[in-house]
Amino acid sequence: MEYTGLIFALFATISWSLGIFPFTQGARRLGVNELNHFRLLLATIVIGIVSFIVAPESFVELFSSDYLTAWIWLGLSGLIGLSIGDHFGFAMYAILGPRLGSVLTTFAPAAALLLGSLLLSENISMLGIIGMSITIIGVITISLGKSERDLIPDHGHGSIAKGVLFGILAALCQGAGLVLAKKGMLSEYMFHHSVHPVHATFIRLLTGTLILHILTLIRGKIVPVYTPVLKNQNNGIRYAMLGTFFGPVFGVTMSIYAVARIDASVAQTIFSLVPVAAIILTYFRHHEKISLKSMTGVLVALLGVFILIWRDKLIQLF
Repeated sequence: MEYTGLIFALFATISWSLGIFPFTQGARRLGVNELNHFRLLLATIVIGIVSFIVAPESFVELFSSDYLTAWIWLGLSGLIGLSIGDHFGFAMYAILGPRLGSVLTTFAPAAALLLGSLLLSENISMLGIIGMSITIIGVITISLGKSERDLIPDHGHGSIAKGVLFGILAALCQGAGLVLAKKGMLSEYMFHHSVHPVHATFIRLLTGTLILHILTLIRGKIVPVYTPVLKNQNNGIRYAMLGTFFGPVFGVTMSIYAVARIDASVAQTIFSLVPVAAIILTYFRHHEKISLKSMTGVLVALLGVFILIWRDKLIQLF
């Protein structure tokens, strides 16, 4: 069960790593807020169709009062993790780019660990916390040096300090969103109901999308938000669609499968390897050289994940 969860977490990490490149372009071409609205709406439609195909009977049952608790927790998860968190995330990527921006997602495990202990009674040994810390230090070492910051071009979306702030807020929201999603699934198990991970993804997306669009409609901003999308401003639609598949469709679904099987903080630490994968993808995509410092950071991050995954067996050895 645990190893299956780890595999799903790795799938999610790879998918999100692929998705940050088109999402970065989409945010710069369409706008951060515009991209967030469009990709949530598109992902909700796609996951809704997939949810019905996967299990049509249980999909219909989702709308009964038996699943009210799941809607509350998963809906809150979608609002915080997908609507608010990803909005900050897109703003961060528009400023910092995919390589440096992805580094800030390593703050998410800390949020998941804290909230997981409060809401889910999840406990991780001191060795597990050490492994998590090593991973975060390793990933931060990769890209937060001055030489890396100096390589960031000015795209006119804000200062580096603003991008870093948005990144930290995004990571905190995403870590909290993952814990709330697991809380929603576990709450139904207590009532002898089960929520399929794809259905859980649909609830998160639908709730987050509805709340975001209702607020935008109330503010009278719905037309300005969708105007760049309808015009396909700067040919940004293809990037938004590609990012939507790798992000909220496949990536988020895999993350729900993962968190159903392993602790939220462990899953979030695996997800924090996105910058490692981003460095490798950037090397093949843009032929950027991987410095010795970056390679050292990669190895340290992988060491931390190894310690986290095998923490129980390592404790037995000592």
